[in-house]
Amino acid sequence: MDLAERIIVSREYLSCFDYDHYPSCFQAFEAGCVPFFETLEAAGPEQAAVGLMEALERRRAALPGREQKLAAEEEKRVLALFLSPAAARWGGLAVSFAEELNRKWNARYPRNTYLVSTYEAIMKGFDSNLLGLPLRKSKRKG
Repeated sequence: MDLAERIIVSREYLSCFDYDHYPSCFQAFEAGCVPFFETLEAAGPEQAAVGLMEALERRRAALPGREQKLAAEEEKRVLALFLSPAAARWGGLAVSFAEELNRKWNARYPRNTYLVSTYEAIMKGFDSNLLGLPLRKSKRKG
């Protein structure tokens, strides 16, 4: 399965974006990215980012108009919540790839941007405070 296909299939993981389920969904996604990250040196981060953007756009173009917008939103969320943190954990060229992909996405879709983050930062986002007291395991749907 290529990375574009993995991102499209992984849109189902968005429903498990909460404190209890995100870790296992993230691990499954991350494991599926290993073959791609291992081949990054051959393609280079910039070329890989361009290739992924083109593949996602081609697949999205085959959808009816309204579904294209929904697909783009879901793809963006997978990139922000799963691919970027997986790349940060992998390190090296994967980080360069995630940053380049982020620049290209944000330039192409300035009204639908996302930030590159880490798994730890996302997990910390599930922590909430009430009057300065920490509340663990708050449920936030993405």
